[in-house]
Amino acid sequence: MSKNKSEYIATRMSELEKSQLDYIREPGETRSACIRRLVNEKWCDQNMAFDAEHGSSISDRVNCL
Repeated sequence: MSKNKSEYIATRMSELEKSQLDYIREPGETRSACIRRLVNEKWCDQNMAFDAEHGSSISDRVNCL
């Protein structure tokens, strides 16, 4: 039997940061989903830059497509 482990992260945002997040949210997207999307995009960008720097193949980063 495997256990599903989740990690929860809490953040504090000022009113300005919340309004900036609301501005870039896609229609129907929750704040949490927007933050996950932004983190995933940044992670993919960094990995693609690393791959380009070291001559790796993009096919190794299937989740970023």
